Amino acid sequence: MVRPRLTIYVCQESLQLREQQQQQQQQQQKHEDGDSNGTFFVYHAIYLEELTAVELTEKIAQLFSISPCQISQIYKQGPTGIHVLISDEMIQNFQEEACFILDTMKAETNDSYHIILK
Repeated sequence: MVRPRLTIYVCQESLQLREQQQQQQQQQQKHEDGDSNGTFFVYHAIYLEELTAVELTEKIAQLFSISPCQISQIYKQGPTGIHVLISDEMIQNFQEEACFILDTMKAETNDSYHIILK
């Protein structure tokens, strides 16, 4: 068994998760003590050996149970919320065991998706 060169952890963001986050923000504004409803997030490990954008695309597609060709682009959310296109060099500079929330957006032109690592 080949030891991965990089391990990252990802959590799939969903509409339900967004709604929970919005509700929590609203509750925190009402109650300075914050929210203690016990919400937790499940992360999945992605093991990368080649450190390429193609490999990351294949692993994310596998996680979502879709074909890699259904992923149009993968972006990383950068400073001030900008979307930076993922490249091999960017992946090679990810920190070991970095955690990301995956946000999906439907592409306008076809049945593919854009993935955003937050």
